[in-house]
Amino acid sequence: MKIQELDTPALVIDLDRVESNLAKMADYCRRHDLNLRPHTKTHKMPALAKKQVEHGASGITVAKLGEAEIMIEAGLDHLLVAYPIVGRAKADRLAALCERAEMTVALDSFESAGFVAESTRNRGVKAGILVEVDVGFRRCGLQDDQAALRLAERILDYRSLEFRGFLFYPGSYVTQETEEEHFSQVNASLERLLESFRKRGIAVGIVSGGSTPTARFSHRFSGLTEIRPGTYIFNDRNTALHGAASLDDCAATVLVTVVSKAVPGKVIVDGASKTFSSDPCLAGSTGFGVIREDPDAVFVAMNEEHGHLDISRSVRNYSIGEKLTIIPNHICATVNLHNEVFFARGQSVESTCPVAARGKIR
Repeated sequence: MKIQELDTPALVIDLDRVESNLAKMADYCRRHDLNLRPHTKTHKMPALAKKQVEHGASGITVAKLGEAEIMIEAGLDHLLVAYPIVGRAKADRLAALCERAEMTVALDSFESAGFVAESTRNRGVKAGILVEVDVGFRRCGLQDDQAALRLAERILDYRSLEFRGFLFYPGSYVTQETEEEHFSQVNASLERLLESFRKRGIAVGIVSGGSTPTARFSHRFSGLTEIRPGTYIFNDRNTALHGAASLDDCAATVLVTVVSKAVPGKVIVDGASKTFSSDPCLAGSTGFGVIREDPDAVFVAMNEEHGHLDISRSVRNYSIGEKLTIIPNHICATVNLHNEVFFARGQSVESTCPVAARGKIR
């Protein structure tokens, strides 16, 4: 089947671009002696997680236990849950997974550590722990090295937990103007932290950081041992706008059909807020995606099923029933709206793949 023969809307994944993106990131990590533990929240598909491992990833990262359960069921066995586990129910689920895979979890509170310690002790298993620290971006993470030390010492007291190091979020987008300030701020925090632990005699085996937009700078972070990029496997419009990839590196597009051109200066396509992420552009551009066939058209608005394209500045002639390909602003949230994707090479569809971890928000 040809891509243009697909019923729409359809999320199409270009496998040649995927493999190029995987190879580039793996090569970067090899050259800089960094472990790669990619975040699967972007694609949510075990088949693609296995491709990442085949390209040298030391394991995978997930956000939620539901994603972890899907990945382990498919045979992946080295996982980092980069999200705090809070509550007995979730801690019990994590402990059950520790019987089937090597599990590490990031957390930033005594309460979270207590939940995980109790459930793993009751089950007779061990979990690795990364203490999450904040290096200036105020999402999760302890604010200073002494707080991190106190939590690490508590973790060391639990027989069913193993302190493995730190996790931090390095921010998303770094411009040339802010690059030096960014690294100065982050590295000052990391160096203070590592020195405090060295003085206390606590070994730090893992320092985990790295997002897709900062991945190419990761070797500049002090003490970093592994990175957790996610979006890089597909890339998206925002990644390209901020210089971390090009539009030609974008492996995921949504195929849509023109269903109306009755309103002057506008066409309506059959993909909208139930098909695309509603995330805005992050670099001063407008719209919800790039129309590959017509860069002068602007994807200006979305209802649930009506995608509004402003074609007032376009010289292209549109026809009812023609199909367009759109690169979304944010691919992670877009994938989570689709039950399946279509793997393609060139203009040919090779296979269909379910988005197995779609909707796994718990």
